[in-house]
Amino acid sequence: MSFLRTLETARRSRFAAPVALLLGLAVLLTNEAGHHRALTVIASREDLLEARLEVSLLLREVTAAESGQRGYLLTGRPEYKEPYLRAARQVDAQLARIARIYAKWPDRSGDVRKLDELTRQRMSELGTTVEIYDARSMEAAHSDKWRDVMLTDIGRETMLAIEGQANVMAQTETTRIDEARHLLTETLVLSRYGVALLVFLSLGALLLYARQARRLDAQRAETAAALRFERDRLEAEVVRRTRDITQIATHLQTAREDERSNLARELHDELGGLLTAAKLDVARMRSRLAGAPPEVMERMGHLVKTLDEGIALKRRIIEDLRPSSLNNLGLKAALEILCTEFGERSELAVTTEIAELPLDERGRLTVYRLVQEALTNVAKYARATKVHVAVSHDEEWAQVEVRDDGIGFDPGAKRATAHGLAGMRFRVQSSRGELVIRSRRGQGTSIRARLPLAPPPEDAPTSVTDVSSLLDTGAMPLSSQT
Repeated sequence: MSFLRTLETARRSRFAAPVALLLGLAVLLTNEAGHHRALTVIASREDLLEARLEVSLLLREVTAAESGQRGYLLTGRPEYKEPYLRAARQVDAQLARIARIYAKWPDRSGDVRKLDELTRQRMSELGTTVEIYDARSMEAAHSDKWRDVMLTDIGRETMLAIEGQANVMAQTETTRIDEARHLLTETLVLSRYGVALLVFLSLGALLLYARQARRLDAQRAETAAALRFERDRLEAEVVRRTRDITQIATHLQTAREDERSNLARELHDELGGLLTAAKLDVARMRSRLAGAPPEVMERMGHLVKTLDEGIALKRRIIEDLRPSSLNNLGLKAALEILCTEFGERSELAVTTEIAELPLDERGRLTVYRLVQEALTNVAKYARATKVHVAVSHDEEWAQVEVRDDGIGFDPGAKRATAHGLAGMRFRVQSSRGELVIRSRRGQGTSIRARLPLAPPPEDAPTSVTDVSSLLDTGAMPLSSQT
């Protein structure tokens, strides 16, 4: 395992690859140099062996020519002349091969030239003797001249010179072959030692690197431990601040709703009492001014109408601040009233499929505000002609959907005016629910939320993702799909 970690560390290092490449190239070059030198030595040795062999074959052919010549001279039979002629032809070919082989070694040209001269001299002597023998019948005076030539020591001395020169050349080749063999052995040994040395250097470098890698691993482990500790500390701090921010946001939302409720109650009690008293006073004054001029009665009628409009405005503001129908009639009736009034004000076709939800007061208020904010966004931005509101539930969850056929928008784009969506998101998330927005430009918008039917505990924590979305009030909803 440690070796595998070392290899993995080496793979990631900036210097390991170049070092490994250089060592590999050094081993390859050393091996190739030794191989090339060995092939060169072997080729030179083969050439020397071939040269020695060709010289030996030349000596054999000369001897064969001499034997054929003697047999022909002693017997006079033509079948003994044929081996001589064949050997003479082979001698010429052998001399040509020897000259071609020794052309590789310019320093040996003198030996080759001397061997060629002696061989041709001896072959000339043999040829002269055969010619004299063949001409004996035509010239009787010279019939025994061939015998005199053959009995002289000239041919023997030439043959001994040829053999001596061949032996000298063979000895030279043997010496050089021995040198080549020693050079080949030396090359193989040097190549072996060079490869072994490079391998040991590679192993030493690997061991040094492994030691350094272990140190780096230890430092990396310490750094990772420090980072984990810091991360855990930061996560704990985030959780703590998340809890604080959640509590503050929930408190602000609750305080806002309480303030709305108080303001609605004040408007209902104080402003409602004032408007009602003013209307009663106008009614008394109107009854006492029955004989007043028409202009006065017209003004009184206009005043009554203005008071009625003020009372209606007060009622609408109170319903927006704290819908009394939600507490008095229930969620279903309150949503139907909200949708009906919205359709009348905006002149949009609003359809509803609303079921009563078994939610507590906080859950009902969340659903009501969600639908209210969604309808407000439709009126402001959607440019829609139709709106559909659906509220239902199953055994565990309550589902709310507000869908329009407006111009739509890009849910992934960050908008500075998305505070209403952020408020909806927080309301749903604070009740442990989920909010999903689906929209596409030119194809309308669908806002869907689902809330658990069981009320959340008072100290239920909010996830870090939820709180981060609270801090960024311009962000889009928690889950959005296009």
